[in-house]
Amino acid sequence: MIKILIEKLEFGAIIGTLDFERKREQRVWVWAKFGAEEFIDYARVCEYIKAEFREKKFRLVEDALKYFAQEFHSKFRSMDYFYMKILKPEILQDASVGAEIEIKF
Repeated sequence: MIKILIEKLEFGAIIGTLDFERKREQRVWVWAKFGAEEFIDYARVCEYIKAEFREKKFRLVEDALKYFAQEFHSKFRSMDYFYMKILKPEILQDASVGAEIEIKF
């Protein structure tokens, strides 16, 4: 199986629960892998991810991961594998923090 890859998609977004995270955008990094029997246009996927982050203003990284897993599985019915990692590199000075999800459908 061939997997479509997106590595270190970087953009600004409102994400988090702390007061300062709700007031200004912070840098976000996203990695994703998709396994499907249909064509997945990774350029459109990147734009979609950025647009949804801007619109939804997720409070938790985990909520964003669950949202994208459901969205991509419904958009690409032949998808049999989904992986996404979201990191917030500016929260701590000495580490990038976040979460990841991996699902085999």
